[in-house]
Amino acid sequence: MLKHFYIFLFSLCVSYFTVAQVFPEKDYPSNYFRYPLAIPLKLNANFGEMRPNHFHMGLDLFTLRKENLPVYAPADGWISKIKIDPNGFGNAIYVSHPNGYTTLYAHMNTFPPGTAQAIKEAQYAKQSWRGDVDFEQNQFPVKKGQLIGYSGNTGASAGPHVHYEIRRTEDDACLNALLFHKVYDVTPPDITRLAVYDRNKSTYEQTPRTMGLIRAAGGYTVSGGTITVNSSCISFAVVATDRVTGVPNNNGIFEAVVYMDDEPVSGFQIDGVDYLQTRYLNAHIDYRIKTGGGSYFQHISPLPGDQLPIYYKKDDGLIHLNDTILHAIKIVVKDANGNASALRFNIKRTEATTPVANVQKDSRYMLPNQINIFEMADVQMVSTEKSFYDAFRFNYNYKTSAVAVSNVHVMHSPLIPVHDSMIFRIKPIKPVSATGVNRVIMIKSARGRTVIERATLVKGWYEAKFREFGEFWLEVDEVPPTIAVAGVAEGSVLGAGAPITVTVADNKKEIRSFRAELDGQWLLFSGLGPVFRYRVDEYCPVGEHELKLLVEDEAGNTTERIIHFSRK
Repeated sequence: MLKHFYIFLFSLCVSYFTVAQVFPEKDYPSNYFRYPLAIPLKLNANFGEMRPNHFHMGLDLFTLRKENLPVYAPADGWISKIKIDPNGFGNAIYVSHPNGYTTLYAHMNTFPPGTAQAIKEAQYAKQSWRGDVDFEQNQFPVKKGQLIGYSGNTGASAGPHVHYEIRRTEDDACLNALLFHKVYDVTPPDITRLAVYDRNKSTYEQTPRTMGLIRAAGGYTVSGGTITVNSSCISFAVVATDRVTGVPNNNGIFEAVVYMDDEPVSGFQIDGVDYLQTRYLNAHIDYRIKTGGGSYFQHISPLPGDQLPIYYKKDDGLIHLNDTILHAIKIVVKDANGNASALRFNIKRTEATTPVANVQKDSRYMLPNQINIFEMADVQMVSTEKSFYDAFRFNYNYKTSAVAVSNVHVMHSPLIPVHDSMIFRIKPIKPVSATGVNRVIMIKSARGRTVIERATLVKGWYEAKFREFGEFWLEVDEVPPTIAVAGVAEGSVLGAGAPITVTVADNKKEIRSFRAELDGQWLLFSGLGPVFRYRVDEYCPVGEHELKLLVEDEAGNTTERIIHFSRK
């Protein structure tokens, strides 16, 4: 028994040593930043968790399920940016620090003291309520522990919390904040499922073999301890989660590495992801399984079109089985604190193996890392080199529609993820009136959702860009949007602070732009969805005024409303 214990201990030591060689430790300042809240550190979500179309790029800090907790600067620095994004971060504060890092606080209720007027002046200069407001280094300096605002629930937030990020200032890359703030955690990750892929063909052209796992001495294994495959080239994906000690919610993992016969083959470590790369999440996971309602299976060996910098690969990063003997497979999963779990089993190849798919000789295949073109008499599709992550055979069909001025083109399946936008060109098959020729929209329908884009006429073809497959068609939309106003009417007399609310609507539910002018000058309305709000302030002085409201829909139809009122 003692001998077996020593063997197991040695195996764990080998695992940790080898992983350290695969992903060398990076030197992040672990004691530079204080925790930005005055309560114990507790996470609602960690860095690198998987979300629709993106990785979670920060830590969601628990705020006792309530708003308006004070948030403090974690180190000396300066307020470098304020961001207003009602569909994302809500109110966000950026603090730059002299050590080369920037910290970010999103979903805030308030901005740093003293910044309100500067923010408003910048909004008027840009004529935009939403967007970024940048500040110079000497405008709003802060000291470590200084109040910078109060937590909230603004933007795309499902409940009160602070979304906290640490970025490298020079390139804006998001880094795992748990590498800067240590959390007490001695709980290893859980590995719950395994998927096996035949990499002699596209991952999109197969149903991977998935299986549950069994807890065993030293970690996990599969039923029977051995997996038999009929392919000479395979890869794995896992479903794995992590829990911080004492906290019940599941978080994402930090690292996974696969070994064959104790040699590392491939792995990933989510220590940092750039916002320009975060959509590659759709390559990192089995997109079809997740979109079909399944779990997040994370590929340990990257797909051909996955350009995330998080991977280690020996050669091509795939498991090559060049014989039929047993090989030892070990998958080690870690969290940011170094707690590890291991999945161990044997792999064996049969004598007969699947052939390697020769997709290059089939013109119906779309391939990663190259431009792809599909052409028919009345529809075209052009991808970029970065549109697709793996090869797939393109399927096309069409049907007719009474309301469309084109055929309805069924372009493959939304179960295949798309990275870069594709250009779609459609030729009308019905006459378009002279007034309607510049009011044509292209509509995409996929998985019960529609997206509308204004279509540009180019040499008889209407074109637009989309990032998803589905059904595509053209319609003419000549119905202008509507404007409803509350709080002011023709001849009204308003006092300071009086609210004005504008609600816009459109038959296609797509508003392209909203603009308000007071006496010919842009007026600041805040907007959330179809509702825009303003309170009478210093930009509306005492006297008579003309308020002009202008709304444009996606097709280019416009509506204007003018109201005369006075301020007392």
